[in-house]
Amino acid sequence: MNKLTLRFFLLFLVCSGECLLAGNKTVPPPAAERAAKLLSQMSLSEKTAQLKNCSYDVIKPFVDANGNVNPDSLKKHFPTGVGCIGLSYSLDPVFYVKVANHLRQYNKSLRINIPPLFIGEGLHGFVANGATVFPQAIALGCTWDTDLLERVFDATAVEASARGARQLFSPVLDLAREPRFGRTEEMYSEDAYLASMCGQAAVWGFQGRNGQPDDKHVAATLKHFVGHGQPEGGRNTAPIDISRYDLMNSHILPFEKAIKAGAMCVMPSYNEIGGEPNHASKWLLNDILRGKLGFKGLIVADQDALREMYKTHKIVPTLAGAAKIAIQNRIAVDLRYATGAYDELEDLVKSGEISESLVDEATLKVLTLKYQLGLFDQNDISEKEVLKVTNSPEHKALALEAARKSLVLLKNESNTLPLDSAKLKTIAVIGPLAKGVHYGGYTAEPRKGIDVLDGVTRFSKGRFNVLYAEGCKIALEESSFWENGRQTPNSPENEAILISQAVETAAKSDVVVLAIGETVSFCREAWSDEHTGDRESLELLGNQNKLVAEILKTGKPVVVLMFGGRPLTFNYVAENVPAIVQVFYPGQEGGTAIADVLFGKVNPSGKLSVTIPKSVGQLPCYYSRKPSRMRNYVGLNGPLYPFGFGLSYTSFQYSSPKIDKTKIGKTESVQVSVDVTNMGKKAGDEVVQLYISDKVSSAARPVKELKDFARVSLQPGQTKTVTFTVTPDKLEYYNADLEKVIEPGTFEALVGSDSETLKGVSFEVTK
Repeated sequence: MNKLTLRFFLLFLVCSGECLLAGNKTVPPPAAERAAKLLSQMSLSEKTAQLKNCSYDVIKPFVDANGNVNPDSLKKHFPTGVGCIGLSYSLDPVFYVKVANHLRQYNKSLRINIPPLFIGEGLHGFVANGATVFPQAIALGCTWDTDLLERVFDATAVEASARGARQLFSPVLDLAREPRFGRTEEMYSEDAYLASMCGQAAVWGFQGRNGQPDDKHVAATLKHFVGHGQPEGGRNTAPIDISRYDLMNSHILPFEKAIKAGAMCVMPSYNEIGGEPNHASKWLLNDILRGKLGFKGLIVADQDALREMYKTHKIVPTLAGAAKIAIQNRIAVDLRYATGAYDELEDLVKSGEISESLVDEATLKVLTLKYQLGLFDQNDISEKEVLKVTNSPEHKALALEAARKSLVLLKNESNTLPLDSAKLKTIAVIGPLAKGVHYGGYTAEPRKGIDVLDGVTRFSKGRFNVLYAEGCKIALEESSFWENGRQTPNSPENEAILISQAVETAAKSDVVVLAIGETVSFCREAWSDEHTGDRESLELLGNQNKLVAEILKTGKPVVVLMFGGRPLTFNYVAENVPAIVQVFYPGQEGGTAIADVLFGKVNPSGKLSVTIPKSVGQLPCYYSRKPSRMRNYVGLNGPLYPFGFGLSYTSFQYSSPKIDKTKIGKTESVQVSVDVTNMGKKAGDEVVQLYISDKVSSAARPVKELKDFARVSLQPGQTKTVTFTVTPDKLEYYNADLEKVIEPGTFEALVGSDSETLKGVSFEVTK
C-alpha cells in the first residue's frame, strides 16, 4: 500500500469513527464512505475548489438576461468547479432556479462531477425574493414558543431547499446583552437558556429531528461562535471583554445545546478575545468546540473573516498566513466575496508550509456534507415547486401566528386596550413607522407585507374611519432595506409641519395609534464607517418624543407601538402614554397581528426576551447579574421593564410553588409545581417561568437563572397545575477550572410571570 492510498484509508477510518457532520448524531456510513472514495480521485486544485465559497457578484458578469450562465467564462474562473456559492437574494425566483441549474450543469461537465453547495441566510425566513418573512429573531424570542419556532424554521427550510439552497447561515445564538450593538435584532434573547431552547428548535426545524436532513431540509449553521452579542462599547466586531468562566457559563451554552440537537455547521465570529481573533483561536475552535462540546462538523468562516486576520487584527503579515492558521484550526470553508485566503492553500501545500492532509480533512468534511444533503442524487431544481412553496398560504398563516404571539403588552392603564370598535367613529394612525413594512436586517427586496396602516384599515371596513399622518421623520430618506438608508435628519421646518399635521389629525379622532421606535437604517450590521448601525444612545431618535408630547396634549387616548431591533429607553413614553405594545419587527403579517391585538381579536401573550433599560448608563442590564452587581445608581432603581415581562387582557394568579422532595442527590431530579388561575373574563395564554438560584457555590453564580418555562392556555376562571422537572443539568455549571459540576448545597426554585415577580421554594442537593 503506497503512502497516498494509506493516507486516504486512514482518512476514511477517521471519518467513519468520528461520525462527521452531525454533532452527536450518527452519520449513515455511506455518506462518509462515498466522500472518502471521491476524495481519493481528486487533485489538489479540485480539493481546494471545494473550500471556497464565493458570492453571486463573482458570476454575475457571466449571466445573461434569461438566467443562462456562460460556461466558457466559468471554465476560465472556476476550472475545477464551483464549490460553494451564495446566489443573490434579490433574484426573481424563476431566474434564481435557472442560474442554479446552469451551475449544476457546468459542474457536471468537468472531470469529476461534484455539485455546488448553494448557501443562504435564514434568520427569520429564507432571505430571498418573495420568500416568507417571519418576525425578526428578537421578536421570535418574545413568543417563548419553541414548537412555533420549529415550525417557522421548517417552513424556512422548505422554501430554501426548493430553490436548491441547502445550507443556511442560521440560527444566531449570541446573547443580546449589549443593546447599543446594531445586530441585537438577530438574537433571540439575553438569556442563555431561552436562547438555547430557541436554537434547538431552529436546528430541528432546519434539519429535522433525526440528524439527517431530507430533500426539504437544510444544514443549519450556528453563529457567531462566541461572545459576539456583547462587543466592547456595542461596536460591531469589537473585542469581547468576557472571561473564559463567563463564556462557558452563558455565551457557549446555546451552542452546546444546538450541537447536541445535531447542528451540522458552525461559524466563528469576527471578534477577538484576549488578543486572539476567534477564527484563530485554538482554545475556542479545538479545545472547546471540538473538545468539550464534541462538535465533529463543518466550520465555515464568516464573510472575509480570514482576510480580517491580517487586514484588521494584524496577527499575520500576509493572506497566506491567515489561511495557514485557519486550516490548522480546522476551518473548512473560506466565505468571501471574490478572492480570499484559501486561494493561497495550493501554494502553501506545494511549499511545504502546510500538510496536504489538512486540505484533505477539510475537503472530506465538505464532500460528506454534500452527500448527506443528497446533492449528488438531486434532480434539477423545479421552478414549479419553488413557486408552489414560496410564501404559500400555509406559511403566511404561520407568519401571522408568529407575529401575534411575538407582541408584548407593556402597559395598559385604565384598560385602554383592547379598543372597542363598536364605540369608535374615527381612529388616527400616526407615526414614522405607521406606513411601510419594517422587517429589520437579513430580508430581501422587494419588501411586501401588511404595515400598521394597512392592518388597521382592513380591520376598519364597515366599522369606523381611519385617518393617517406621518407625524415626523426618523431620517429624511428612510429605508427599510438593511443595506440602504441614509441617516440624514429632516429639517426643523419640515418636522414642525409634520407634527402640526399629526396634531390636527389626532384632534379629529377618537383614539390615536402611534407607531414609533427605530428602523433598520439606524439599527443594523455596521460593516464600515459608511454603513453604521451601532449607537451610543438608546433614546428615541429625532422628534419622536416631541411628537408624543404634542399628541398627548389633544387629550385623546394614545396607544404606542414600539418598533425596532433592540430595546430602547423610552422613559417619557412609559411615564405618560396609557398603553404600549412592544412590537420589535413582526414580519410580513405584522399589520394584521397588530390590529388583531389592538381590537381584542387576539389576547397578547408575548413576554420580553430582553430587559428594557431606563438608561444606556445602566448597561449591562441583563437580569442574571452576579451578586456583587447589587448597587443602584443615584435615583435609578431597576430597569424600565424586566426580562420575561408581558401583560395580558386578563390577569393570572400564582399559588405558592410546591416541591416533591426537599433533598436530592446529584443524579436525581426534583419536581416543582404551581397552580396558575385565570382571574379575568377573557381567555388567555400565560408563560410560566422557572428560575433557579444557587445559594452558595465555589465560584460566583448569577442571582437567578431561567431554567424552564411553559406556555399554558386558560379559560376565564380556569386553574391549571404547571409542573417543572429540575433535572441535574439544570443545576450544573462550569466551575473556576471550567469543569462541569453540580455542587452540594441549597438551591431555590423561583416561579412566576417574569424575572422579578417570583415565588420561591428551597431544596438541598446532598453530596
